[in-house]
Amino acid sequence: MSFFIGRGHELDLLGQRLADAGRGHARTVLIGGEAGVGKSRLLAEFAARARATGAHLLTGAAEEHFGDPMPYGPLLDALEGFGHEHGQARAEELGGEAYTRLSAFFDFGGDPMGAPQQVFLAVRRMLDRIGADAPVVLILEDLHWADESTLDLVRHLGQARQDDRRLLLVCSYRSNELGRGDPLWQLLASSAFLRRTERIALRGFDLDELRSFLDSDDQDLVRRCLEWSDGIPFYAEQLMAAGALDDPEDVRLPPDMSSVVLARLGDLGRDAIKVLRVAAVAGRAMSRRLLRTVSDLRGEALHEALQECFDRQMLTGAEREPDVYRFRHALLREAVYQSTVRDTRVDLHLAMARAIEADPRLCLDERSVAAEQASHWYHAGVWPQALAAAVQAGDAATRTLAFPSAAVQYGRALALWSRVDDAERATVEPGGPGERRGGAAERAGLDRVELLVRAANAARWSGHVDRAVAYAEQARTLADTPELDERLANHLWEAGRRAESVAVYERAWAALEPRAASAAKARVLAGLALARLQAGQYTAGGDLAAGALRLAREVGARTEEGRALNISGLALGMRGDPEGERRLRQALDVARAEQHIEDLLRAYGNLGLILEHAGRLREAAAVTMEGLREARRLDLANTRQGAVLANNASAVLVLLGEWDEVEKIITEVSLARPPRESLYPRLTLAEVTVGRGRFPQARELLASIEHVEHGSDPRFLGPLHAVRAELAIGEGDPARAAREVALGVAAVRDGENTLELLRLCAVGYRCAPERADAFALEAGAALRGEEQPAEVRQLIALGAAERRRIAGRDEPATWKRVADGWVTLERPFPAAYARWREAAAAQAADDPVWAQRVAREAYREAEALGARPLLEQVAALGVDLDEPADPVRPHGLTRAELEVYAMLYQGFDTARITRARGVSRRTVETQLSKIYKKLAVRSNLEAVTLARRAGWFG
Repeated sequence: MSFFIGRGHELDLLGQRLADAGRGHARTVLIGGEAGVGKSRLLAEFAARARATGAHLLTGAAEEHFGDPMPYGPLLDALEGFGHEHGQARAEELGGEAYTRLSAFFDFGGDPMGAPQQVFLAVRRMLDRIGADAPVVLILEDLHWADESTLDLVRHLGQARQDDRRLLLVCSYRSNELGRGDPLWQLLASSAFLRRTERIALRGFDLDELRSFLDSDDQDLVRRCLEWSDGIPFYAEQLMAAGALDDPEDVRLPPDMSSVVLARLGDLGRDAIKVLRVAAVAGRAMSRRLLRTVSDLRGEALHEALQECFDRQMLTGAEREPDVYRFRHALLREAVYQSTVRDTRVDLHLAMARAIEADPRLCLDERSVAAEQASHWYHAGVWPQALAAAVQAGDAATRTLAFPSAAVQYGRALALWSRVDDAERATVEPGGPGERRGGAAERAGLDRVELLVRAANAARWSGHVDRAVAYAEQARTLADTPELDERLANHLWEAGRRAESVAVYERAWAALEPRAASAAKARVLAGLALARLQAGQYTAGGDLAAGALRLAREVGARTEEGRALNISGLALGMRGDPEGERRLRQALDVARAEQHIEDLLRAYGNLGLILEHAGRLREAAAVTMEGLREARRLDLANTRQGAVLANNASAVLVLLGEWDEVEKIITEVSLARPPRESLYPRLTLAEVTVGRGRFPQARELLASIEHVEHGSDPRFLGPLHAVRAELAIGEGDPARAAREVALGVAAVRDGENTLELLRLCAVGYRCAPERADAFALEAGAALRGEEQPAEVRQLIALGAAERRRIAGRDEPATWKRVADGWVTLERPFPAAYARWREAAAAQAADDPVWAQRVAREAYREAEALGARPLLEQVAALGVDLDEPADPVRPHGLTRAELEVYAMLYQGFDTARITRARGVSRRTVETQLSKIYKKLAVRSNLEAVTLARRAGWFG
């Protein structure tokens, strides 16, 4: 079953209220929300689920009108629909005399009713009569357009007695279109009515829900869509369909959408529209004082106009921001702004810029002064002031780590640079006296090179590494310095252009090597050291990192010392030296103290890497996930460093068998990045998809990185060829698999990464048994005399078991030891593989009991992983894999699923189950999906009904 995106809680609540009605306790639920938020879609889904339980459904909707609405319009709609669904005879049988009389009442010239009370009484009697057959759901939509008679009927049904009535009344309305004098507003404000009813405020989607709704992996695009649509599904769909968000610097609303949004302004007063125009020029949010200063409205006229905008929920405020007004929707602000005459906009921008210049307290807060000034000067066309303010705003945003905002401001400053320089140093400000001005550098307070460096840094941390490289290259053409080379090389490295990066680092080192020790010299040497480590040259890279550490300490460069500790710690850790962990933890401390984001995130990633290499998987997962949380806290998960952390965490979770979490992390954090910036996560995801038998997706992932620079990192090349070989095995092409293993062995054999070589050999035994002796020689040559890590020892044991199998000397006891070893290391997939081999060996040894027992273990683990190819291999053994029936856990439910099911039966909704079990909402939703699938039901209501009939929970 696919979950209805983002509305699980609401569907659960409606299902519970229907269950209450089924037990003879009438309920009324009011669903409020803005236009397009999905009220109708929610009600359609609930209606389908309610009908599936056997409930009777009557649905009607009020219609938008431009004169007097039709009395009881939604009721007529409901009666006609009920008659069409059941046929007139059956409808009259179910609804009785009251249904017949109501039908006649609506017929032209039919039976008149003397008073509204007669209509109310007839409706109640009809609903009670239908409810005697099955619970009744009466859905009345769009009450904001309903006539007063319909609202009186809703009031009557909502306040009527609840006991011994099998009715669920569900009504929807637009919460943002109610004025204080509207009849619906008065109904909703009635305490007597509210005591007997329950409200659901339908919100817009959050980021995860919107991503699922749009089915998009483009993180930036989804974020922009959330910002502009406020998560309203209708607006999100329209914006995406029109491509309005493709250019983040130029969002233009589709004409149809502008018309829909602006239609809400039709019944606003003239002064209220004037206030909205001033507010739209100010921005999505504006200070109350700025609006009052710039607006030509005063006193009571301004108060009344503002009140009208607030009553219609076009402007809002918040208790924590008493002096700030906000547009309810970015779309409304943009539509008003675009529909305002250009001359009016320019005059208002100029007035606001001058007002803020005269009194900065008119801004939202002291941090936004430069940004607000930059925007207003720019849109007013006053370039010198706009340039200066943009640089100041970029600097302010950088200090608060608001890098996307900084990138916009620095980009604007760069675009204005030539305009200011070309303006001949003397211009006349529009609407003001002549004024002498300096050039762009004087206005900006820095030279163009420094502006490019700052712009590159902001672009890099905004997730736009290619743009950072372009800025750095421009800076390098203006000034030939090794310091700029170091920055360029760093950006090239993050962009995945490794060979170019190393060449630029070497050029910088050639210039710096003869010079005295310096921080720049230490940074360049550390960059060269990292390149060696990426090539698997841990000893040589460690020596360079040690040199960088000496240089940094010699000149007292604390930040550079932290970076050198970071890289030397990685080198030592990959060689199994405990000093590596100590240095990396020191590097974390230095990065925190120096507030150096890059080194902080890099240290988390490197520490997790060496812990994984040492076989300390749970610690590695904890460290990398902590780093990923830190990146998310800083809003940097979508950067290159965030992608590295996501991959390092995912690589560990793959080994631990947490494949669902791996897919979630990589999909959310990494796949939106270009392939050359997401090589490792794409490969990690390909490993999972191969293991799960999703071969087309795996081929697509591998193809996306096929022509990207791969470098010489054994931690990439080894898994790359191993995954390609596993894919070939899955597709029935052992010859291709053998070629991939051979290529992988050749790529990593000369490095210092024994693990990757042994992992490749393990695949080779399966696809090229005739080369088993050659693989054994490769593995033996890679081993050194020192104590080997646990995984290396386990891979050696696996290789020995494979060679015995190939030689026809397979023994179940041998495979049992291998499987037990993987279990000890918490590696579920290789453990399940070894159990399969153990079962096959036991079967060949004519021990069916042993074979069945371990085959079932292998099958359970493979099923939990979703490893379809391995499932098929275990099933091919032909043993009985069905577990003995457990009367306590029906339909094959796991213990965890049974606990969730019991809570569902007790009336817990998804949120309460999540809190009670201490897990994520996504986990509970996944468990519910599996429960519904196993029970062959579609909703919690059906699941509860099934449990009640079977008596599973007493």
